[in-house]
Amino acid sequence: MSEGPEVKIVADKILASMCGKKIEDIIFKNMNTDIKNRIIGSELKEIKTFGKNIVIKFSSGIYLRNHMMMWGKWRIYDRHEYDNGLAIPPVKVKWKKKSVLVKNVRDVRNDSRLRLTIITKEKVLVEFNGPILQFSINNPAEKEPIKSLGPDCLDESFDQDEANKRLQTKPQLLISEALLDQKIISGIGNKYKSEILFICKIWPFKQISKLDPTEEKVLFEGIPKILKYGYKNFGRTRHLLENEKNSWNTRHWVFRRSGKLCWICKSEIKSERTVTSRLTYWCPNCQQ
Repeated sequence: MSEGPEVKIVADKILASMCGKKIEDIIFKNMNTDIKNRIIGSELKEIKTFGKNIVIKFSSGIYLRNHMMMWGKWRIYDRHEYDNGLAIPPVKVKWKKKSVLVKNVRDVRNDSRLRLTIITKEKVLVEFNGPILQFSINNPAEKEPIKSLGPDCLDESFDQDEANKRLQTKPQLLISEALLDQKIISGIGNKYKSEILFICKIWPFKQISKLDPTEEKVLFEGIPKILKYGYKNFGRTRHLLENEKNSWNTRHWVFRRSGKLCWICKSEIKSERTVTSRLTYWCPNCQQ
């Protein structure tokens, strides 16, 4: 799941490992020869995130835009391990009604999910299942779809007024749907949607037009704080209590906790998949 905080965490790791390193080779199916030649010999100069988008700039003036959607993954390997077949790809998961592990290959070079490989002397950067990998000579941040994105939740200058202005243009939309609209606010996905509404104590099925000024204030002050907390805590949205074990159940307030007890009031966490386009989790007591 690639939401703003997780995307930024990935970008940080890529920058720390690859920035300033000379690129010896790049492997990408049907790649434009001119662009490939311009990347080889250049360096990864900078990397920025825009909501759920990653934009990499190479020193030769080439840009790469990536959106991982639900399936994309980036991994960084030691060059020696990669060359000797010791770099192991992520575990494969087959999604049906329940996720099940499928047979995994042991050499990343033979993995069918591999989409992009960037090779330097010391490190190898690999992208799996990347549904959107676009190379260009123009900055993607100045073009669609990034150009039309709403204020970025993780931006230090997050514009609350602009975000609220965009929100008010869709008064009949449910707040749980509005938070997923990247043209209103960028960076929020299904996990943070449910967590934000729980922490802000807002009923997820309330229309925008029904939000009162206090709820709007709490919401727009809470959004950047919650996403920054997730960024600083590797995707966690709930702090661990003393002597509490770190597990999926203890990472979040309501997300994927349907049927479990609310951490605050002990009511049963509910989930909904018919009224909203994406599964919504909430506490019927705390979010009245």
